[in-house]
Amino acid sequence: MDVLASQFRAARALLGKDQEVVATWVELDRREVSRWEAAKYKLLSSDAEALQKAFEKNGIEFLPATGTSGAGVRWLKPGQRDRFRGAQFRAARAMASLSMRDLQEMSGVNRNFVTRLETGQIGALNLETLRKLEQAFARLNIELTAESENWGAGVRWTVPDPFAQPTAKEHL
Repeated sequence: MDVLASQFRAARALLGKDQEVVATWVELDRREVSRWEAAKYKLLSSDAEALQKAFEKNGIEFLPATGTSGAGVRWLKPGQRDRFRGAQFRAARAMASLSMRDLQEMSGVNRNFVTRLETGQIGALNLETLRKLEQAFARLNIELTAESENWGAGVRWTVPDPFAQPTAKEHL
């Protein structure tokens, strides 16, 4: 399975790990992980496979694109503690490669709130605020997937190829 750079970013964010930690898992330099996550160059297939296996060892499942939905990541097992879905929102933001400022502009949700949500420092929240964040990600073709009895929550693209360029006909 080909894994997208956006999936590796989302997997790392779902786990709450920084690039340095992930790089040590597969004996890569942090700068290599950074450049690859930014899609500045293609990761060698052996490195990509090692990285995918390292994430899987740490409880992440990579979801392939299907005919109707895109690639994604999720917890391999249900029951991950993710109060108010902060890790899931962090993963969605990473998948979209958005800064806190970008997300604030798209959603109308203050970036200080997003920071507290993603780091688990929220005591309570307004469901309308969560809806605004979900809607912003939906506009970017990113879905926050629900946990089931067989697997954990995650994120995925809602379109098979999120990076396909729209045709001139679609602009009409």
